[in-house]
Amino acid sequence: MENQETTRKKNRFDMKRSFRRISAIIATMAFTTGLAACGSSQSTAPSANKATSSVTAPQGWKKFTSKDLGYSVYFPGVPEKDTYKDPTGAYARYSTVNDKDHINYAVSVTKFTRKQVEDSKGFNDAQKRKVLTNVARLLQIDKYSFTTVDGHMAISYTGHDSEDSSVIMRREVVYSSTGLYGLESFGTSSSEYKQFVGTFRLSEDTQK
Repeated sequence: MENQETTRKKNRFDMKRSFRRISAIIATMAFTTGLAACGSSQSTAPSANKATSSVTAPQGWKKFTSKDLGYSVYFPGVPEKDTYKDPTGAYARYSTVNDKDHINYAVSVTKFTRKQVEDSKGFNDAQKRKVLTNVARLLQIDKYSFTTVDGHMAISYTGHDSEDSSVIMRREVVYSSTGLYGLESFGTSSSEYKQFVGTFRLSEDTQK
């Protein structure tokens, strides 16, 4: 009995240590677009559901798949890839532009290391919410809401383009056991953005 109790205590300690490690790493990730945020008030997160299979994309949009980053989404054009770096880290982004050559839709990704992936696979909903809350704190977001995207827990918020404050930015940050995914739109309507988010799918490898 003592050995079993010792094992249980060790497992709980290991999980807490893993959670602290992931949470600390989140605070060093460059998962920011440099935007000041505003939006809806924080609410309780719904439980993650299984990913939906059907996709309804706007007419003329094309499916884009990144095997390396583990997702697919529909874009209104051919996306281009860029990589940003700052003192806290780096992230990869695929985006399209409008007729004024300004970004209108984008998906940015920060991947976990192998060790972080191992840690995050054991997280429960409360721990996932904590990670996303830390992301919001890092991005200095005061108002956001919890939601799900493709059955995965996420936070949603609205802000303004740092270069043009008249342009509204909408964003979801999606948690998976392999990393964080940012879905963004600039200068689009809420309904158009929802259609974009609705086409996002994580690959099976990101859900194991």
